[in-house]
Amino acid sequence: MNNQEQKGLFDLGFVNRINQFSAELPITNREREILTHIAQGKTNRQISQKLILSPSTVRNHISSIFNKLRISNRSQATAIAIYSGLLTLEGFTEKPLPQTSDFK
Repeated sequence: MNNQEQKGLFDLGFVNRINQFSAELPITNREREILTHIAQGKTNRQISQKLILSPSTVRNHISSIFNKLRISNRSQATAIAIYSGLLTLEGFTEKPLPQTSDFK
């Protein structure tokens, strides 16, 4: 696969930038809260209902998150949330995952 084909498959700029987010995300606490909901797959409407915000306020926060993190979609937002430790695998499930000792 040549370099041009790779650029079509991956946003290499995003892949290179994600390393800078391992320490601290440059977003507000409210934006962190919204980013967590985005990463959990919630829609703008679901987020607005959960946080008691108007849908336009949620949309504005999401736009701000995307601008600050220099991303363009929810998949990238999810990757950053996971990579930065904002969301763990348990954050995707309703129940906590079983411990390895539960399998004995």
